[in-house]
Amino acid sequence: MRTEFAGGDGVELSPRELTEQLAGVIPSTASIRLSRRRRPDLVVLVTKEPHCLGDLLLRHDSGQLRGRLRAVIGNHPHLEPLVQRFGIPYHCVESEGRSREEHEEAVLETAQRYEPEYLVLAKYMRVLSSGFVSHFPNRIVNIHHSFLPAFAGARPYQQAFERGVKIIGATAHFVDENLDEGPIIAQSIIPVDHTSSARDMARAGQDVEKVVLAGALRLVLEDRVFVSGRRTVIFD
Repeated sequence: MRTEFAGGDGVELSPRELTEQLAGVIPSTASIRLSRRRRPDLVVLVTKEPHCLGDLLLRHDSGQLRGRLRAVIGNHPHLEPLVQRFGIPYHCVESEGRSREEHEEAVLETAQRYEPEYLVLAKYMRVLSSGFVSHFPNRIVNIHHSFLPAFAGARPYQQAFERGVKIIGATAHFVDENLDEGPIIAQSIIPVDHTSSARDMARAGQDVEKVVLAGALRLVLEDRVFVSGRRTVIFD
């Protein structure tokens, strides 16, 4: 199917012709992506925590999520009953007894059946290899339970508690080959004090995580996020 675009002189251009024209006027290091006006397809990856996934399922069911949630892939069976309530396919691709490479290959094969434009890591607690990430450059959105770049990696709430922080937050970012260092899309914070335990912080942080992930996805799905190196530019 040929999709037509109007050129500056009124001549209709194909996507290839338009791309060739743009390539002549933008920097050679820039990437060009043409998108149809439709809801992009999403596949969500999860482990055991339900709060971010549940929020996305409700938003999708009510029409608030601007993408089509095609499937959920988990490395444990725990969240399958929740997903089934919404009529979304759930695939349990267990990591137990598999090497990292074997597990990622199985996850990739399952995800690619749906030809997703984006993968969403809704508290997916496994580090993805650079080989896996290379299949979805700037197309994997992760929610990290910390106000990055502080407290990257594992157990950020425990790290925050030990440092006696006065605010905690959450960060949604694109995944790249470096752990928790991909371009940041959205962040938010809430106050805490000396009476808050690490567990209290984790509970309070769950609400922030849901809101930040949903907000970041809205920006991405509306094509309002421009990646420039390790940074993003957000268009209002």
